[in-house]
Amino acid sequence: MGERSLTLRTGLFGAAGILFVGGLVLMLLAPDPEKIASAGVQNPPREIRVTRIVLQPVRARVERSSILEPRRSVRVFAETRGPVIEVGAEALDRVEVGQLLLRIDPLQAEVAIEGANANVARSLSELALARSNLKRRRSLSKRNVTSAAELENAENQEKVALAMLRQSRAELKQAKDDLENKTIKAPFTGVLRSFDVELGEYVQEGQELGELLDLSAARTVIGLADSEIVAVRAGQRVDVEVEALPGEMFQGEVLRVGAASDPRTRRFPVEIEIPNPEMRLLSGMVARVGIDLEEERLRMLIPREVTIDEFGLRFVWVVERVGNERLVRRRRIAVRSLAFRPADFEVVSGLAVGEEIAVTSMRRLREDETVHVGGVTSP
Repeated sequence: MGERSLTLRTGLFGAAGILFVGGLVLMLLAPDPEKIASAGVQNPPREIRVTRIVLQPVRARVERSSILEPRRSVRVFAETRGPVIEVGAEALDRVEVGQLLLRIDPLQAEVAIEGANANVARSLSELALARSNLKRRRSLSKRNVTSAAELENAENQEKVALAMLRQSRAELKQAKDDLENKTIKAPFTGVLRSFDVELGEYVQEGQELGELLDLSAARTVIGLADSEIVAVRAGQRVDVEVEALPGEMFQGEVLRVGAASDPRTRRFPVEIEIPNPEMRLLSGMVARVGIDLEEERLRMLIPREVTIDEFGLRFVWVVERVGNERLVRRRRIAVRSLAFRPADFEVVSGLAVGEEIAVTSMRRLREDETVHVGGVTSP
């Protein structure tokens, strides 16, 4: 039994030795990988696309969406009461300045004017009588014929008569004003957004009748950041596009610049006015307002997506020619964001005009890797 186990172990050791020797021989006889590479059996260079660094004329510009509003709007109220005897316009009508909107029955106002005129005439007569009496009392007083009390009484009567005349004249003025208010006219040329009045309706003093919009110009308000507001001034020209009128560009100007930011949005309000002589710009339309913040100047721009962000540092792959080959080398650059070009960076340092940077395969490239440029992308 012991001899059989010894023979089995000897056989196993022998087989293992044979396998080890065979493997060693295969390793010695295997071809050298470097010789295979030198013989031309290797992967072709990676194909990439590049963009060439150039200086581009760029104008700092901001654009904001907003809602158009009328130049002004007023609510029309009745300043007196009475039945409506004439209606000169309806809701949504375009009206001219001074055009009749409605007329209220003037009969009560005319009667009030007649009464006020009579009161003025009576007050004038009483004042004349009081002044005549005062003149006579003063004459008698100089001759010591009348008492001081009677003279004082005559002076008081003259003052009372004068006060009554002033009151009568005020009542007459109020009656005339009431008569004038019986006729309501358009204070400016515009469009009636609403005007809910019917012929024969009895309107009350202070009743709201409608709303009139001035569409001779459209206005809108946009919000700008503190870094943008410093470059905006009143009178500055702006460009306005309206979604409802594609392909058309309207010119406007900055009307007012806010001196304080909105506490909720931290944005500074800027009011824009756009001339609207044909009244094509309507209240409520969506607009896109563009404002130039500075004069056009040359800038070095690169697409944001071609940069590699590592812990807040920005890198790009620069393609350099070495002999007959092109190699990629990673380079750190300094950039800054542009609010008016969110898809691009402005290069502050690290790149020169004429250099080429990779715009594809950025995450797969390796330092000093040989590449093949398959095309140049326009900056």
